[in-house]
Order: sequence, then structure tokens, then C-alpha cells
Amino acid sequence: MAHPPDPDRATIVAVIDHAIPFAHPLFTTREGHSRVAAIWLMEAQAVDRRPDIAFGRELRGPQIDALRRPDDPHAAYRACGLMTAATSFAMAHAGSHGAAVAALAAGHDPTDDRGRAVPILAVSLPQSALADTTGSLAGLFIQSAIVFVIARARALAREMSAQAGRTVRPSLVVNLSLGVTAGADDGSARLTRLQDAIATRTGWELGPIFFVLPTGNHRQDRLRGRLDAGQEIGWHIPPADPTLNAIEIWGGPGEALPQVEVATPDGTRLVVPLTTTGSGRITDANGTALARVVLQRRGGSSGRPVVTIIVPPTLPAAARAPCAPPGLWHLRLIRAGPSGCDLAVHRDDRLSGFRGQGRQSRLVEPSYAPRTDSGRWQGADDPATVGLIRRNGTANVYARGRRQIRVGASLARPAGQISAYTGLLPDGAPGDVTAPADTSFALPGLRLPGIAPASRQRLSGTSLSAPQLCRWLSAALADGARIFDRDTLLTALGPDGGAPDFGVPDLAWRCVRAD
Repeated sequence: MAHPPDPDRATIVAVIDHAIPFAHPLFTTREGHSRVAAIWLMEAQAVDRRPDIAFGRELRGPQIDALRRPDDPHAAYRACGLMTAATSFAMAHAGSHGAAVAALAAGHDPTDDRGRAVPILAVSLPQSALADTTGSLAGLFIQSAIVFVIARARALAREMSAQAGRTVRPSLVVNLSLGVTAGADDGSARLTRLQDAIATRTGWELGPIFFVLPTGNHRQDRLRGRLDAGQEIGWHIPPADPTLNAIEIWGGPGEALPQVEVATPDGTRLVVPLTTTGSGRITDANGTALARVVLQRRGGSSGRPVVTIIVPPTLPAAARAPCAPPGLWHLRLIRAGPSGCDLAVHRDDRLSGFRGQGRQSRLVEPSYAPRTDSGRWQGADDPATVGLIRRNGTANVYARGRRQIRVGASLARPAGQISAYTGLLPDGAPGDVTAPADTSFALPGLRLPGIAPASRQRLSGTSLSAPQLCRWLSAALADGARIFDRDTLLTALGPDGGAPDFGVPDLAWRCVRAD
């Protein structure tokens, strides 16, 4: 790989995503060498086994240089089996989520020597990890990806020190533009605690370590709610949905296990048949299973209890497969602790480039108004009028740690206005900072690089905002900014209340029309 010319002015950027075009010219120098120090292609054909690579294939910078062909931009991907029916079609598309995110986080024109100060590490997640519309399968792959990134960043720091003849400690900025809508939202999730633990670790060969995540895109989707004992809320499960639908009901720490009653669209009321932790089924009068249910207490006897109800597809894949009745279900909280229960509906969508989207289920409250009287989308919850459905707390559950940097989406024009879909933190903020992910209300999304050098794609969402903060932060650290954590980052940005906005990104291509 192309080493940074000045190791004291270098910041390592890591991107964890899907279908990352590691051979793209935006990740090379003017001499044509790759700036990618290492990438783990989780669904590539394995060539050589390594103790720390259980599956897939790792490529280092010199290997990428050897696979690239100036007259064939896809040669490296075909060589890794990423464009064949027998293995993976991950790179056989014009664009991908990973292409946009990686370009925003660390893409530079090859003639721009600023890119030399940003060596890249990457993990390209397998399709199997992201094909599940709830995102539930991705967690273990992401954990493995984080461990890989830390190990390779430490090795790269040692290599840079050896080359400089003295100890250098480059900072590491990790971009993770992925998320889920359900799970432990108090920072106790395993993936969140892992990131917090790494970010607070000292004594490694690295400087400060940052994890940058988006706040998510589900503020208006009615996926979060709040119930006290005796209250009831609707849950609409759409017809012709080929995927599962699931909802979690969380009690307070150390409080009694919730007891829930479910009403199907025909009005039949069924009590969830669990009073102790375990799993079971909700059945109708004929013994037909309508849903699965799991009752857990996360974190031991003093942890939070959670009831998860999983409803089968309303459009089953086979004639005899389980099938749920579509329509308006109801959930009634029969018993709960004094703090009540939080409701979280699992998302039911996939990243761009994946076929077979699910149909999103959502909470229903008759008095809930999705728009204001002026026709605008709702913002943060108003304490005076808030009902059972909540917009506060709709942020990405992965981004609930103490050390992560959470980034929301805004509009390029008018500058600084928050995109309507941006998930909100529990206090109603759209994140620690925001960055444009949409040109305007009338023109959603940004124009971004695709997989091939000449391809372009238009995408939208907070996934595009996070890598812009990653890009700014890596440049600031390389310039000597004294930023060590979330608090010092906000101090460096000089906020005077609210989340500061970055404005239109300064990139090697035009995301937004200049006129």
C-alpha cells in the first residue's frame, strides 16, 4: 500500500459496510497504488487460510495493486469471486451502499495528495448478514469486523513506527453506517459496549479511537411506543408481506416481567402464555400457532425484562408454511413494573441493492398525527401532547453508547434543516452533529460514486451523513486537532446548543448541483 508521507499527520479510517469497491480510483494515489491497507471480503472465495480470518479473504494493499487492471475496473472483483453466480453478485451492480459510504468517508481524487494521509481499512460484510430485513443477523459479523479493524490498525501503526524510526500513534476513525430499530436502547447491547470499551482503551499502538454511526431513518415510521399497565395500542401488520414481523416490549431494570395480551384482527384476545423466562407460541382456539414469543431478562436478575413477539409472514413462501392474518392487531399491557414498558418494532427493510423488501409493520394510535397542522412532518415529541407513539428515542439502537459519535441527516438547501426521517436521541436531538444527506425537500438524496469509476447513484439517509463526519474528523486529527472523544469533538466544532451542521461536503465529485 501507499504509506502516508508524514506518519505524524496521518489518521487511519476504517469502513464496515457491504459491497465496498476496494479497487476504485478514489482509493488510490496519483502513482496508482492502493490506499487500502487491508480489507476483509467476508463473502469472497477463500484462497489462503489465516488463524484470524475464519472465512472469506483478506487483501492487503500490494495484492490489490496486483489485481487491478487499468482497462478493466471489475478485474479485481472477478478475481475474488464477487461477480459470479456460484459465489456472490455483490459487485455486479452499478452502485452499492458500501460504495457511497466508503467514498464519503475516505474517497479522494488520485491527484489530491490529502488522500495519502488517510490509509484505509475495510470490512465488506456478506450478503447473508444483511439480507435479513430486521438486521438481527448482522451483529455477530459486525463484532468480528471491529476486532479485525482494531488488529489491522495496530499492525499498521507498528509498521508506520518502524518506517519512521520512532513511535507514532495514529488515530483511528471507524465508520459503521448500519443500524437496527429494536434491542437494548440503554447502551447495554453487546455491540455498543464493545465499541465503548475499545474507545476508552489506552496503551495500544494507536491514538484516540472513534466510532461514528448514523442516527437512523425511522423517526416517522411509528416504530417506538410507551405503555403503562392497562394501556393498549394497535399494531398494523400489512398484507402480502413475505417477511417476519416482530415487536419487543421492554420493562424497567429489575422490575417484574411484563404480561401482555394480544388481539388478532378478528378481535380474538389471546394472553401471551409465559410468566417466566423462556419461549412459547401464541395459538388460536384450534391450536394453530399465530406467533412465537420469547420472554427474557437481559443482564441477569437486575436487568431489563423483554417480551419479543414474532409474527410469521402474511404472504408465506409455501402452501403449508405458517401464515399470520394481516390487519390491525392490538397489544394490551396487563401487568408491568412501575416504570411501564417501552415498545420497539423491528424494521423491515434492506439496504439498496438487495431484492425482496419486506413491508413495514407499525404502531397505531387513533389520536396520533403524523404531520402538523401545516402539513409538515413531526419533529421531536411535545411533552404536553405526547401520546403512546414516540419519536424521541427512534435513533439507531447501535448508537446508544457513551462514546460513539451519532450523526443525523440534514438538507443541503435550506442549509441545516433536519431531514424528516432522521432518528432522534431520547432527548429529541437529531444526533451530536448533522450533515447533508438530501439536496432539498423536493429532491431527496445525494449524487454519489457507484462501484465502477464512471457510475453514479443517488442515495439518501443518515448512512450518508456519518461518513461525512468521519471524513472531517480524520482530516482534523491529521492536522493536529486535540480531539479525544465526543465531548472534545463538540468543543472543537464550537456548538452553542443543538447539533452543528457540516453543510455541503467538499468532495472530488458534485453531490449537489451548484445552481
